[in-house]
Amino acid sequence: MNRRLDIAFVVHDYHRHGGHSRYVAELARRYRHQHEVHVYCHRVDDADTAGIRFHHVPAWRATALASILSFVIPATVLVGRHDIVHAQGLCGLRHNMATAHLVTPAWWRARREHEGRSTWKGWLADTLISPLERAALAGHGVKRVIAVSRLTAADISRHHGRTKGVCVIPHGTDVEQFHPRWRATARPELLSRLGLPDSAVLALFAGNLQKGAQEAVETVATVPGAYLLLASPSDPAEVLARAAHLGVGDRVHMLGFTRELYKWMAASDLLLFPTFFDTFGLVILEAMACALPVITTRKAGAADLVAHGQTGWLVDDPRDIAGMAQGLRKLVEQPGLRKQIGMAGRAVAERRTWDAVAEETMAVYQQLASMMPGMEKG
Repeated sequence: MNRRLDIAFVVHDYHRHGGHSRYVAELARRYRHQHEVHVYCHRVDDADTAGIRFHHVPAWRATALASILSFVIPATVLVGRHDIVHAQGLCGLRHNMATAHLVTPAWWRARREHEGRSTWKGWLADTLISPLERAALAGHGVKRVIAVSRLTAADISRHHGRTKGVCVIPHGTDVEQFHPRWRATARPELLSRLGLPDSAVLALFAGNLQKGAQEAVETVATVPGAYLLLASPSDPAEVLARAAHLGVGDRVHMLGFTRELYKWMAASDLLLFPTFFDTFGLVILEAMACALPVITTRKAGAADLVAHGQTGWLVDDPRDIAGMAQGLRKLVEQPGLRKQIGMAGRAVAERRTWDAVAEETMAVYQQLASMMPGMEKG
């Protein structure tokens, strides 16, 4: 039987819109009935907070770098005594376990290689954050680290020198929310909004546009009949200009940001996500849950869940436009294959739920708790 634990999560924000914030929300909601759950964060944006105690952490949120650095000190000071203090990467320096959602030096290295240049902002961020991140992931008091993919575990070893006490627990998804049932109503609505015919094959790109949107445009440009939808809060000016230059401006549509991404996914025909780096890439698993074939790269941690040619299409490098176009062309021309691959992906997603993540993570908590003197069974 699991012991009743006093669990504290440390995270910048608490919500279910994506990223490490959603990760914490999904775990906290599942643990609150059998354990005491605290969340130390700057902002709360979720209606379902019953049974969870929140503690405000002040921070200056002017920029991403300022948000990270200004959060660390107050979070470290404010966190109280708990059985488990579970930090999300560099969110403080007084925790006994952490989840690595990003390995900063790996991210900047991948970005430099992809863009072929260095920037002073990147240098500054790496210089300031990487040493602190090493303390957050490899410090003496950090007894366990969860890596969200094998790729992330390798990056922790390579850049922070830690292998002991690291376990891989991939993210999960909500297979009831991300479900193909939404297609019947969402697809006609989306096609009408964009003025596209029923026969249009919709390739969805979701997330920060710097994670492969230019390559997605170039791929779609080589495959007649494919339309690219961009679901992102990013400024689309450069991407849309590239589409116009390639003569496919009428086949690339900016959707913006939504909290109902699951509907746009269900309305689409496939996910085209040629990322150059992603520790996991939750949109990949979410798309699989919506029964979408996935075209992505092995630079994404979630590629571990994709079987090439069976549940998706994988390339080694996002600059391999020909390789991605080959997969896209097959999916555009063969609707039966789209359905077959999509349903196979759905079956994978049904086994990778947030319930599974919560169960696997609790096993790590209980293992850590068993190492503490004086712990009593609840």
